[in-house]
Amino acid sequence: MKSTLIINNSKHLRAFNLIIFILIVTNLMLPVQAEDFNSHRPHSIEVDGLGYVSSAPDKANLTLSVEVQAKTAEASRELAAIAMTALINAIKQEHVTDNDIQTRHVSLFPVYNQDPANKINNYQLTNQITVCIRDISRVSTIIDSAVRAGGNAVHVQDLNFGLANPELALSQAREKAFINAKTKAEQYAKLAGVTLARPWTIRESVASPQMPTPYATMSLRSSAVSASANTPIQVGVQEVSVSVNVVFDVE
Repeated sequence: MKSTLIINNSKHLRAFNLIIFILIVTNLMLPVQAEDFNSHRPHSIEVDGLGYVSSAPDKANLTLSVEVQAKTAEASRELAAIAMTALINAIKQEHVTDNDIQTRHVSLFPVYNQDPANKINNYQLTNQITVCIRDISRVSTIIDSAVRAGGNAVHVQDLNFGLANPELALSQAREKAFINAKTKAEQYAKLAGVTLARPWTIRESVASPQMPTPYATMSLRSSAVSASANTPIQVGVQEVSVSVNVVFDVE
């Protein structure tokens, strides 16, 4: 009996010592964990800022095409070539250089009759070009000259306005975006009772400055375009926007 009692007491003693050891280790770790948390606790304010700048466009991209149909592929090609050559010559006479005229698309395909025989009725050729107009005041004149020269085959397909050098507007928009972000951060710092310090990170997102102004696709008869009735064009403004995400340190 005495032997059994000694063994049981020994087991209880070992269990008691183990519990004491665990409690000591846990208490020793708590200050370390608290110190680690405090050292990694974020002391910062994160905000988004927006900046907008509106500028008058100073260039335009005009898309024109010639579309003709004829009984043979060669006849269709020749008619399209005559119309496009006249169109390009008219554009060049409006002080547009070769470097600012680019062929974008040429296609030739048969047009079938809508009947069970499904025979070829005509051949259609489409020739599309894009014209970069650097003198924004001549957009209307260039459109009218192109339509007169190309005749009924001409299609005005698209007109986009933009900025030849958007960097100045982007620079101004960046400044406004950062000021907007800093103003927000200063307000939050004041409300939180802390002092705003230097920026920690800055991330920028820029919206494309080349926002298109669509011009409806149309086909004009050359007789409908007279010298006294120019095609009206409204240039409007080009908006450049920058957004920034800024993380400020606080003290």
